[in-house]
Amino acid sequence: MDFIVRDTEEAIRSGRLALGQRLVEADLVRELGVSRSSLREAFNRLSASGLVEIVANRGAIVRRLGRKEIADRFAIREKLEGLAAALTTTLLDQGDNRSRFDVAARYALSGDPGATGTERDRNYELHGVIADLSGNPQLGAMIRPLWLPAVMVEMRRSLQPSFWANSKRDHARIVEAILSRDAAAAEAAMSSHLRSQCAAILSLPDRVFGR
Repeated sequence: MDFIVRDTEEAIRSGRLALGQRLVEADLVRELGVSRSSLREAFNRLSASGLVEIVANRGAIVRRLGRKEIADRFAIREKLEGLAAALTTTLLDQGDNRSRFDVAARYALSGDPGATGTERDRNYELHGVIADLSGNPQLGAMIRPLWLPAVMVEMRRSLQPSFWANSKRDHARIVEAILSRDAAAAEAAMSSHLRSQCAAILSLPDRVFGR
């Protein structure tokens, strides 16, 4: 059943399954070669993680997040990822932390800003490494489920190029603060970055949001 959850998550995150799309049991049972009971258990797990919604008489549907839920997620991310950035400054010189951070930072700041899947991947790579280098595994476990890759697949079509340019500028400030071992500046830069991203996303047209 784990592979059903994993494959469905990847299909949603990559955009192969669109927001609002119904997951047809008969098709998936045939395609994946699994039982209906296993598939329904996987749907329940995906529902608990917030990626799909179980609707009476319709089955499982890829969720479309509402404005309030997105705002709530960003509010939590601001606190958790700000803390992760601050903690990373204190642990940067341990083990291979510096080399891992340098690789993620170069990747995040490379290339031309643009509303592409690669740009999104650069964003999450840096955020993920910062969470991992914080020295607190629970932070990473709490942070990652709050990310919005599923909604970003559709939203990025509506985002202006300036969104990615501003994101790269913010990332440069976060990287600079962490490399300077300035915990307060790193936390402030991360918090400011997430507030800006949230404001930009919430300014998008109503059609990209759920109720």
